Amino acid sequence: MSPAVARGVVGERTIGRPIVPREHGAWAVLYGAFLAGIGVAGRVTLPVILLLGVVTCLAFANGPLVLILRSAGSRAPSTERGRVFFWLVAYATGAVMCLAPLLALYHMTFLFPFAMTAACFLILRAFFVWQGDDRSLPGELIGTAGLALVGPTAHAVAVNGAQPIGALLWLLLTLYFAGGVFYVRMRIRLMSARRKGAPTVSNRARWSCGVYHVFLLVLIPALAAVNVVPWAVLLAFAPALWRAAVGLRRQDAALNVRRLGWSEVGLTVAFVLILVVSL
Repeated sequence: MSPAVARGVVGERTIGRPIVPREHGAWAVLYGAFLAGIGVAGRVTLPVILLLGVVTCLAFANGPLVLILRSAGSRAPSTERGRVFFWLVAYATGAVMCLAPLLALYHMTFLFPFAMTAACFLILRAFFVWQGDDRSLPGELIGTAGLALVGPTAHAVAVNGAQPIGALLWLLLTLYFAGGVFYVRMRIRLMSARRKGAPTVSNRARWSCGVYHVFLLVLIPALAAVNVVPWAVLLAFAPALWRAAVGLRRQDAALNVRRLGWSEVGLTVAFVLILVVSL
């Protein structure tokens, strides 16, 4: 084997396959929020496409970043460390290449406050991952709120400036996707508890899911009553509220995770469409 071929083989082994996050729910939140943002803005421009590249690269970078945080203090093989760092740098480079034109050519300096806010969520998320609590309820809610920030960011880029409706959009997206977190956790905890014979865990999950959706049932009409949101926004939350009501009444432990995931995607599409029309 020639030296050049040998270096190629070694390089391929070091780089390996791209590290892709397997958090399917996070992808639904990310792109659901992005579509809601450009949908409310009502336009798709080149800067919007560049922003899509930024958020996609950053989402991919979450994969190697999580591996680095979880392996902190451990002695992983040098080839594996090299592979993880390679893909982290590659994704970060892609994000910078997409972001640079937004700042240099389009002068979108209003993105800096969005970036600072996103950095705060990222730091909190990294802390939960480092502590091994990223799957806890607070960890998932923090991650959801951070991903929902993509919505107002996409809206600002589409209209070339931050607007007050962006804050409202972030609030509604966070409220909706947080409901999905509570519901999915309840279904998974219910299945696990029934199999292990630990009903207390499932009862806590039911209670938290029920309380949160009652909170939504009160909050959204209250926001509409004081003219913060249109009454039509109630229709966007209606399918999710109905889903929670049906789920809370379920007694069986059977759960098709794939079907649950696709049903959440379908509800997200319906929510985004109704929300865009409402706003």
